[in-house]
Amino acid sequence: MTTTWRRIRICSRLAHRDIAEDFGPVAALDAEDRTCRREALAATFASYRDDRVMGVGGTWREALQDAAASGRIDLAEHDGDLQVAYDNLLHGAIWEFVRTPEGIAILDTCAA
Repeated sequence: MTTTWRRIRICSRLAHRDIAEDFGPVAALDAEDRTCRREALAATFASYRDDRVMGVGGTWREALQDAAASGRIDLAEHDGDLQVAYDNLLHGAIWEFVRTPEGIAILDTCAA
């Protein structure tokens, strides 16, 4: 699975999870609520894609490399060492490593 495809799949899964929590089952919604849900889903997906998902990969190392390659994480701040970066990010309050069936995503928990 390519990084782009993995990013789309993970962002979609996370957005669907959030919207399901907010709106409940689609079958229980009327037409107006379904329209609102659809718009919220699109906005939530865009938020994950553009702001919240910092990197993706099959492993945490691949996710960190993706985040560094896209300029979202500066490995120089972690002496260029993936293990040091992982340990620092894992124990920080801003980043979260989320496992999905498609792989691992690094989320910026402060981004909207």
